[in-house]
Amino acid sequence: MTGTEIFKHTAAYERDSRRIRLHAPEWKLLLAFDGQRTLAEVALSAEVSFAEAFSLTEKFLGQGWIAEQPITLEQYLKRTGAADLASIGAAVPPAVVLHAPKNAAALEAPQAAPAPSPRGPMRLSAVVDFIVSQADNALLGRLSAYRVFLRVPHELLQAEEIVSVNLVNDSSLIRTEALQKAIAEAVQEIVKRPLPDSVYAGA
Repeated sequence: MTGTEIFKHTAAYERDSRRIRLHAPEWKLLLAFDGQRTLAEVALSAEVSFAEAFSLTEKFLGQGWIAEQPITLEQYLKRTGAADLASIGAAVPPAVVLHAPKNAAALEAPQAAPAPSPRGPMRLSAVVDFIVSQADNALLGRLSAYRVFLRVPHELLQAEEIVSVNLVNDSSLIRTEALQKAIAEAVQEIVKRPLPDSVYAGA
């Protein structure tokens, strides 16, 4: 699954919707799938964290209530921010990986706890503010922030007990070097700029 898929309701959902039982936040996300917006855009509009949106989307797919809406190449390039195929240097545009591990071997081998970063903790609010500041407007900035954190391996976020990322005034501090590096790499990939030193708090 990628952050740029578009989902629509199925005939099974239309048939069974009156009998479905969900909590209110789950309904909010399920009803937001309109066949037009990407998963990241739907999660943003429903005010659901990217991790929860990913989990619930898998649940809805498993129940057969939603299905992926195919899009054209032009739509894909527009949503991923690439002007054309030549600009990404590939015959097929690469997928935006959602919480996928960087390699299977790293997961199979026992992992030692990451050492604290010598630069001091990374302020999550400062990271989000930097991402948003690089966009043409606040909405595009928030979507860029979602795309960044969709690139960060989920297990690293869980290790720091981060289950969601607030796009305004998030007080979380990232203390492990592995997660700091993953976030910095994701920002470089999506925003095309390195994180400034100002996102790090004093050691």
